[in-house]
Amino acid sequence: MRPIDIFFAILVALLWGCNFVAAKFGVAFFPPFLLTALRFTFVSLVLVPFVKRPTGKQLKQIAVLSTMSTLHFSLIFAAIYHGLDIATSALVGQMGVVFACIFGAIFLKDRLGWYRLSGIMISIIGTMIVAGTPNIAEHMLGFWVAMLSCFAWGVANVLIKKIEGMSSMSMLAWMGLCTVPMLFALSLIFEPVWPRLADLPLSAGVSLMYTAVCSTIIAYGLWYNLLTRYTVSQVTPYSLMTPVFGIASGQVFFTEELTSQVIVGGLVTIVGVAVIVMRRPKTIMLGEAT
Repeated sequence: MRPIDIFFAILVALLWGCNFVAAKFGVAFFPPFLLTALRFTFVSLVLVPFVKRPTGKQLKQIAVLSTMSTLHFSLIFAAIYHGLDIATSALVGQMGVVFACIFGAIFLKDRLGWYRLSGIMISIIGTMIVAGTPNIAEHMLGFWVAMLSCFAWGVANVLIKKIEGMSSMSMLAWMGLCTVPMLFALSLIFEPVWPRLADLPLSAGVSLMYTAVCSTIIAYGLWYNLLTRYTVSQVTPYSLMTPVFGIASGQVFFTEELTSQVIVGGLVTIVGVAVIVMRRPKTIMLGEAT
């Protein structure tokens, strides 16, 4: 990879890592479903006018994909909303790669092999170590919500593989548009009391813009561009830096407690995921997005 593209790959990991901080600021004011709905409302308004309209078949496929995307993007915010700290959220989020790998083997006949099977087992062990930390013990609901988010992300990787003849940015734009009504519906059901925008603090406003512009439009735009010009095995290892940046930014902005158990479990999880992504799985890896 060219030095400038290596810089862009690291920048994407940085933007995604800092998104955990943005999410924590955001859910301090917005409930998670509403925050995610506003995020993708902005994304779709910016992107849809500039991308190609999907065919009827593609639109149906995107609508199905959007159900999983709705769960993935909103539930990781919900996990933070329910008390999961940034370090744990960033590390547990790595399990999305494991789910994607497993579902790719089941539904896309993507052969796992011993290397990737060992990577899956190492990742699970690392997550179990992290799961024994005090933060998860005190916020078990947040942990399982985060795992459900990873599960949805894994399913989404399989669904996106079935959509043909559509650019990545077009897919992101129309997927975002399709998620908006579902997210607002979920918010009305589970979050009937919405905060007054007149009371919007600067931190929540910046958080919303960051999740929409930096973490979604800019980061995904750069990431998809890299994936079109380089092999998966060249690009995806840089996403392993996402939890590192997430943990570091969490320490800067919130000074969260970082225990040795989290560090050890996190390192084990990242090693396992590294084994998986460096074996060039056929399943498309969407990235460590939140």
